[in-house]
Amino acid sequence: MGYLQIHATASNRRILQSMLTAPGIKGKHVSNIATDGLMDLIQSIVSNNQDMKDPFYVLDLGVVVSLMDKWRQCLPIAHPFYAVKCNPHPALLGALAALGANFDCASQEEIEAILALGVSAERIVYANPCKAESHIKYAAQVGVNLTTFDSLDEIEKIQRCHPKCSLLIRLKVPEDSGALRTLGAKYGALPEEVTPLLEAAHKARLDVVGVSFHVGSKVANPQIYNNAVAAAKEVFDTAVKFDMPRMSILDLGGGFTVGPKFE
Repeated sequence: MGYLQIHATASNRRILQSMLTAPGIKGKHVSNIATDGLMDLIQSIVSNNQDMKDPFYVLDLGVVVSLMDKWRQCLPIAHPFYAVKCNPHPALLGALAALGANFDCASQEEIEAILALGVSAERIVYANPCKAESHIKYAAQVGVNLTTFDSLDEIEKIQRCHPKCSLLIRLKVPEDSGALRTLGAKYGALPEEVTPLLEAAHKARLDVVGVSFHVGSKVANPQIYNNAVAAAKEVFDTAVKFDMPRMSILDLGGGFTVGPKFE
């Protein structure tokens, strides 16, 4: 069971009011509480539902607005793509869509969920370097034209199923990133694999428009990002050296830490 609530401030009240008509939120009951009223709300829910045995959650739409504002202040040149797998609740996705966020989808099901909210396919990146052919064909049908890859097999699948799709080459980052949860062992091309992959994509007439990486979750050391960006720049330079189209997208991945360390 879920409860939607808002703590409105003078700066976000207008945005919050417009958000209430967004798909995923429209028609839902949304409570307006004071900034410090969250615990009171939770206690009232428990008190008024003594027979309730199932757990429940409270989604604070005001926090969503504040986090998007902080993103724009701290990273004004970076366009946020929310990873749907993190929390696919329709109200959260609808709120983010209304606030102008784009979406990182890892499956056909996640793409379907975002399109069902009325979000255009141009605001979706299919961020999965190992996809089923049927899912690639679906992406082609609905107009999702940006995806990641890190292998020759994936290049061959995309050439067969979605030859007009633009690509981001996924890089493997060092395992010693200090992340709470590392992803380096699962995904990404090694440095020595980058040039052969770029050449294969170019030969297949696929457009590699940028680089993607993911340093892991809750990395507190910004130098890790500096190192990953430097590795991405080498890939950009390699593409130019081989007379390939100039890349224009850098996907920084996710898993950002929160609090003062992020700021």
